[in-house]
Amino acid sequence: MNRFMPMMFGLLCLFATLVRPETTAQAESPAQSASGGADDAAVRERLRLAVEWLAAPEREGRGPGTKGIDQAAEWVAEQLADIGLDTVSGSHAVAGPSPSDVRSSFQRFGMTLDATLGPAADNTAELVGPPGENGMPQTITLELGKDFTPLAAGGSGRFDLPLVFAGYGITAPAEHYDDYAPLTGAGPDSNDGADRQGSIKGAAAVVLRQEPQKDDPHSVFDGNQASQHAALARKVANASEHEAGGIVFCNDADADGDTLMAFTRAGDGSENRTMPILQIRRSIVDDIVKASLGRNLDTIQKGIDESLTPQSSPLAGWRISGQTAIHRTEAEGRNVLAILPGVGWPQDGAVDAAGKQSPETVVLGAHYDHLGYGGANSAAPGEHTVHHGADDNASGTALLVEVARILKQEGPFPRTILFVAFSGEERGLLGSAHYAANALVPLAETVAMVNLDMVGRLDANKIVVHGTGTGTGLDALVDRFVAARGFEAAKEPGGFGPSDHSSFYARKIPVLHLFTGSHADYHRPTDTADKINYDGMVRITRLVTDIVRDLATTPDRPAYVEVASKQFARGGGDRPYFGSIPDFGKPGKGYAVTGATKDSPAAQGGITGGDVIVRLGESAVTGLEDFDSALRKHKGGDTVPVVVLRDGAEVTLQVTLGPPK
Repeated sequence: MNRFMPMMFGLLCLFATLVRPETTAQAESPAQSASGGADDAAVRERLRLAVEWLAAPEREGRGPGTKGIDQAAEWVAEQLADIGLDTVSGSHAVAGPSPSDVRSSFQRFGMTLDATLGPAADNTAELVGPPGENGMPQTITLELGKDFTPLAAGGSGRFDLPLVFAGYGITAPAEHYDDYAPLTGAGPDSNDGADRQGSIKGAAAVVLRQEPQKDDPHSVFDGNQASQHAALARKVANASEHEAGGIVFCNDADADGDTLMAFTRAGDGSENRTMPILQIRRSIVDDIVKASLGRNLDTIQKGIDESLTPQSSPLAGWRISGQTAIHRTEAEGRNVLAILPGVGWPQDGAVDAAGKQSPETVVLGAHYDHLGYGGANSAAPGEHTVHHGADDNASGTALLVEVARILKQEGPFPRTILFVAFSGEERGLLGSAHYAANALVPLAETVAMVNLDMVGRLDANKIVVHGTGTGTGLDALVDRFVAARGFEAAKEPGGFGPSDHSSFYARKIPVLHLFTGSHADYHRPTDTADKINYDGMVRITRLVTDIVRDLATTPDRPAYVEVASKQFARGGGDRPYFGSIPDFGKPGKGYAVTGATKDSPAAQGGITGGDVIVRLGESAVTGLEDFDSALRKHKGGDTVPVVVLRDGAEVTLQVTLGPPK
């Protein structure tokens, strides 16, 4: 999940069918049992073996770009094919067979994996200042790795930008502090009377690390604890919102020495920003600040800290020029798809001698990717070690396969059932967003989507079911089967949340999402297979089978219901409510949305599916990070202009923000 939340049954038969030899590079891999899932002991054993195999160290945390995730994709495809589901044959062909297994079927899509620094010859920088005593421009050539470093958060290409000192690079309305106010406001805004209006646009912002009064327990910036405004990613987004042409970070006076940051310290580059983002050693920046402003950085920083008054100003006559080369590694994600064809209802004439397939389809999905060796989404930052992802989401993947096995034995059913194991969920629902934009089954014929994410930690009888209000009849359906299987359900009617069902609900498809709750091991290396409640997974397998079977056999399909949901975007909590629905499958500049939640400020303001938000208030928006940062500059009740691209033209809407949710 992306940020939310027995034994004996023919021992000889199990030994022969659940274990198979493999290469030394892979651990034991579970295969199929001839029982077809009829016995709980056999189901439990298959679930255990599946989770242990998927969450084994050899799978490398199933991170994008690893051999482990490729092994997992092949394994899921093989399981679904061996069960007897339709993958590439006939009219059900998806994206052609895998080169390594003609029975498997993958839907491929691309994603940015990581960023690396290019050759030194392609990463250069120099500072050019006003003419010196000899009448020639002052030039300071910077040495890569010694004087400066490009950062992965930035883009590649040549640049030649004026320099503007932007203090700590913070805009914090609640704290009544804004380093960019002197650079964007009308008229003089400094003690020397200089006109700085618009000086930041297209310039490189020189930004100190950390925040004012970092050692003051009484500071408005969370005392002596780092606040959200100290984060480098937030400062990058803020500079982008102010339409800066680039960013030059330098250490604040309290930094431990004047060392250069790690290449990925400000972000891993997944935002695909184009502006250059560099760090230059403080001693070098100090020289040009003093030459331009007549005060050194220590004096300026002390003045800001004492008065909480920004001292931002253009560095008159100084520019930075050069080039950066940041190579982004693209990885291929693979959704794994398989179909159990439906036969329709005889009274509707949908069955002929050839066994005509029903076009109406129920989707059962789970994501099989995880965090690999950690990274930006890890809850254990700095730990480069396997994040096993046993609950998140080896549990859902194993359960998907087991439900498919049972339903294949019982079927066919009137409706078709499509089983999808998604990749790229942890990178922002990329796999499910790609499927929704390139659906195997027309979305109009997709009756409902059931999502399995983190279903391995059942505590007593408590299960969480999201989406019970997203389709007519779903609430009663869940109540009926939950009671029959002895569960206690916490129901959430909304259809949006940090997992793959959101991609379907955004396309007006009823959804259900089953979840056994978050825990201390979420997104940590400690989410291991030994902590899974396998008996609980057997019970959830039966529950999910009941639900999917009912959806595939009940003639009346659930009608989509628009539910006023909790907000869905990263960060949450401390920022006003907007109510947009991100479109993770739509690349390009700006923040693309698939729509707005019912009765939300966005919906009331006229935001519709297909809009691309490019400005919120005075902030430019180039992506979701900018949008999130821009929202935090406002409060509930504010009415802000929102500029969207709609059918190739800019449209300005007025949105009155709601209180935080």
